[in-house]
Amino acid sequence: MMLPKLMHIRMFVAVYEEGSFTVAASREGLGQSGVSAHVRQLETQLGVRLFARDRAIIPTPAGHAYYRQCVQLLRLHESACNAVGHRAEPSGGSLRIGMIPTMSRSVFSRALQAFEAAYPNVSVHLTEGAGSVIATAVRRGMLDFAITQRMSYEAGAAGLVTSLFTRTPAFLVSSPDSGLPHCEPVRLSDIKDLHLVLPIGRRPLLEQYLIDHKVEVVQRLNWFESMLGAMDLVRSSHWTAIISGLFIADDLRRRRFTLNPLADPILWDDLLLVEPARKPLSMVAQLFIEFLRKATEDINAIPIRIAHGEQLPNVDLSSALNEITRHE
Repeated sequence: MMLPKLMHIRMFVAVYEEGSFTVAASREGLGQSGVSAHVRQLETQLGVRLFARDRAIIPTPAGHAYYRQCVQLLRLHESACNAVGHRAEPSGGSLRIGMIPTMSRSVFSRALQAFEAAYPNVSVHLTEGAGSVIATAVRRGMLDFAITQRMSYEAGAAGLVTSLFTRTPAFLVSSPDSGLPHCEPVRLSDIKDLHLVLPIGRRPLLEQYLIDHKVEVVQRLNWFESMLGAMDLVRSSHWTAIISGLFIADDLRRRRFTLNPLADPILWDDLLLVEPARKPLSMVAQLFIEFLRKATEDINAIPIRIAHGEQLPNVDLSSALNEITRHE
């Protein structure tokens, strides 16, 4: 039997992950008929149907089993290519990163400054967006990796590998004159007349927390875009929001808002590293992730300490930048 070609396998993986011959063709830069032909040749060589093609493109049991092996094969092939040639060198090139605003607002700039000092010839491109959007961009090869929050898209995240990047405590954000004690833990169930802005991406997590702890909400406002706009609303009105500690870390010393970590229990927001399943992270991506981890650890330390009931430490957050700069 003739062995399948690597191109056949790539096209099969693309169709499997995208659930569409049309989208797979766009992702791989081929015509739809070409992708279909590659997959048909592969099925002929294997002697099995990999997809049911009735009203939707649905992998068969054989397709599911074959995909798991094919992803490993493509990942190993990419590793072999990276082990030889210029892609193994971190001295130059470009890096495409996706981030949710939680990371891009507080952590990215600090990590980037340190990374640029160490690797000035690497061009870094940032895409900010909703978690599901940038995760899709990673799967389609438009981004090298992304940092997202834990969301429902994981259930169908074919083509992605996710791992825990960090955990940050959630804070209740209210106006400066809300009457709550700044930086002291609060129970949401003790707050009366709660008007809550809910970001769409994190709403399932927040709603479950409200149900589990019998929190009464007078009014909800679904927020579809960046939470920066929601913060402006909160600052000047009776509306409140529940925001990740990393997002509001730089606001803890200012009184533009009243910030209170959620208590009994703490609500932890998990942030995930998302990478493509079919290829390993490049060396330059791995290096940037280490700078991100250091910046995140430095900045996240203060929200975590406050969430555990410590008083606001007398440390300027700019010291985090100095620590990152010294990191090698």
